[in-house]
Amino acid sequence: MKADTKSSPRPWLRRMSTGRRLALLVAALAAFTAWLALGGAAVLPWQPRWYQSLHTAVEVFSVVVALLVFSTGWHGIGRRTPVRVALLAPAALAVGLFDLGHLMAAEGMPGFGGPGNAATNMAFWLAARTLSALALLGAALAPRERTVGRALHRAALVAALGLVSLASWQALGDPFPLPAAWGPGRGLAAFKTGCELALIAANALAACLLLVRALDTGLRTDRYLAAAAAMLGLSSATFFMYGTPGDVFNVVGHVYKVIAYLFLYRAIYVAAVLSPYLRLQRSERSLVESENKFRGLMEAAPDAIVLAGADGRIAMMNARAEQMFGVAREAAAGLPLEMLVPPGAGLDETSCRRLHAGAFPAEVRRAALPTGQQMAVVRDVSERRRLERAVLEQLTCDALTGLPNRARILEALDESIDGARRLGRTLAVLVLDLDEFRKINSGYGWSGGDDVLRECAERLTLLLQPGDLLARQGGNEFIVVQKNSGAAAAEALAGSLLECMREPYVLQGQRVFLAASVGVALLPPHPCDAEELLQMAQVAMGSARAEGHAYRFHTAEMAEAIRERVDMEALLRHALEWGQLVLQFQPRVRVGGGERDGAIVGVEALVRWRHPVLGLVPPGRFIPIAEETGMIEELDLWVLREACVRAAGWRRRGLPPLRVSVNLSARQFQQAGLAQRVRAALEHSGLPPCALELEITESTVMRDTGEAASVLRSLKALGIALSIDDFGTGYSSLSYLKRFPLDVLKIDRSFVKDVIDDPNDAAITCAIIALAHGLNLEAVAEGVETRAQLDFLKAHGCDEIQGYYFSPPVWPEQLEEMLEKESAANGMTVK
Repeated sequence: MKADTKSSPRPWLRRMSTGRRLALLVAALAAFTAWLALGGAAVLPWQPRWYQSLHTAVEVFSVVVALLVFSTGWHGIGRRTPVRVALLAPAALAVGLFDLGHLMAAEGMPGFGGPGNAATNMAFWLAARTLSALALLGAALAPRERTVGRALHRAALVAALGLVSLASWQALGDPFPLPAAWGPGRGLAAFKTGCELALIAANALAACLLLVRALDTGLRTDRYLAAAAAMLGLSSATFFMYGTPGDVFNVVGHVYKVIAYLFLYRAIYVAAVLSPYLRLQRSERSLVESENKFRGLMEAAPDAIVLAGADGRIAMMNARAEQMFGVAREAAAGLPLEMLVPPGAGLDETSCRRLHAGAFPAEVRRAALPTGQQMAVVRDVSERRRLERAVLEQLTCDALTGLPNRARILEALDESIDGARRLGRTLAVLVLDLDEFRKINSGYGWSGGDDVLRECAERLTLLLQPGDLLARQGGNEFIVVQKNSGAAAAEALAGSLLECMREPYVLQGQRVFLAASVGVALLPPHPCDAEELLQMAQVAMGSARAEGHAYRFHTAEMAEAIRERVDMEALLRHALEWGQLVLQFQPRVRVGGGERDGAIVGVEALVRWRHPVLGLVPPGRFIPIAEETGMIEELDLWVLREACVRAAGWRRRGLPPLRVSVNLSARQFQQAGLAQRVRAALEHSGLPPCALELEITESTVMRDTGEAASVLRSLKALGIALSIDDFGTGYSSLSYLKRFPLDVLKIDRSFVKDVIDDPNDAAITCAIIALAHGLNLEAVAEGVETRAQLDFLKAHGCDEIQGYYFSPPVWPEQLEEMLEKESAANGMTVK
């Protein structure tokens, strides 16, 4: 049979908490007191003749317990004493001495210098009871966490003894006679009952305050003190009820007083002895745990930790220290610390030595502990230094070619500039860029591109003179620093660089040819650092590539053009934000006959930039910038919305109906959601879709004809008109015209310009008009400036014209005047 491993249950009383047991005991004694008051005292087998002996025994025990309370509190553990202990311990001594005086002054006792008498007996009794009640009330009100030193504790003892002396003088000398407390045949006097009621109230108040604190803190000291105050209150209640000095109420009151003293002793014992002892035990356990944790942390630490005694000899080290210094901890014990760690405190980095090997770089922290011991923490940084050297090499060298990178060449260039200034010489910086290098990566992969770059580095290296520098800036750009240079030497080197780049590269058995662009910057006479000089060469290289030159020297005009472009870009962003953009409108006139022949049937919205300082900025200056920077999307959307709002306003005023055309950039056309943006502009302005025409260049729709057809169909579904702008200038197949839902072909101004004098332009113009009519499209000619051009276009059936012959681009107010005059001429009323 398996043994029962469960422990036997404890009796129910032992399982109760201390507070509940005390509450149960006090409640039982209170019930017993009530029973006595209700007549139970007559039932008890009590004989008055027993009172003298029992009273003496109880008072002697009370005095002993009171002195024990004082002794326990006075000799408690710790340098500082809780304020309640400092208050209650001297008070207990004084109460014990008062109880001794009360005992000695009782009838039948020797007294002090004569037989005991009731007045002296009662004086000592009241002094003891009053002091005990006040002491408990003070303990209830005193801060629980407050502690006091020995000096204040001794002062409390002196005060208690002084109080005993003063009270004894009053009791024995009777300088101020107290009223009688009890008289034969009369029982308790009013003075006695009043004192007992006051004591009951004081003890009850102390008990309540201490009980509240005990419920809040859960401390046993507060529970015992609350029980002691409650028992003293019950004791005063029984003394309030006795009739003769020897009856059962007097005896029960003395017994309750002893119980209260025992509770008080227990409270002082817990506060002055048990709690400090338990704290000491916890501190010792915590110290052991801390030491174990310290040892564990030492062993787990990635750094070497060495502890030495006050004499400077090694006492302890961790496993990492054994490994780092190559010595076992048993062998290292007793060795001077300086044998492993150099002297000095707080060293950032130094050299340490292994006991049987060479030195190694290390970071050392030495500190003196409060105990006089010394501690050294050592970190081996050998691997870190190796990694730093590797990282430095990676940061300053190109991993692919092994050449210095941009950061390293800038440092070297700064040094070269200083040397050239010192010696009165000059130098040149050349930036070489391989043109169309993408086709190498696209056709032969990244590995093929890497092979070409490595071969470029080898070719360029062979062309340099001793002292010249070569670096790879990144991508397909290289930097050459030519020392002791001049314009002729730099030009010769640039030619050599370009010549060697033209030699074929063999990739996967194929010969591949590449061209290059070179920018050259000579060291100027004015102060210039490496960054500025390299930027000058970079600008020259960009100019050479843009203008198709093989190489270009840097000039001041190049830098000025770039600065102007950067400034213009910043100003353009402000123009979008601050509303500096405006629209002009160029009329389109019907020339194909019919009722409205010669009338304005449409307008083309043209964006203008009205700057407060620069004035009216030509579109040619800011449209390319907007296209390159991506601002063209926001600009196009603004033009679309503004044109729709203007056209809708004219229609509401009753002006002749016309169609407003808006140009779409290639970037805007390729953005997703174009149809939704156009619909939103129409809905916002209230313009009918039939009154809007979108113009797309021929090159835009030919980039991806399938996608372009889808976009055009989504736009056509809105009910707007679509036109191809600058028709005939792009290289495309005419088959797309039958696939796209178009409405208008616009003949480019380059054909109209020489249509009278150049038979080829005339033939092309006639062909475009015929093609448009064959596809049921309208033909619109741009750039009409002369009567002869107009007559030619009318003779060959062109539907509409647009140009300076009829009207240049005009402001909205001017266009409104033109439309109002046209309406007046036709007999129409404008609202």
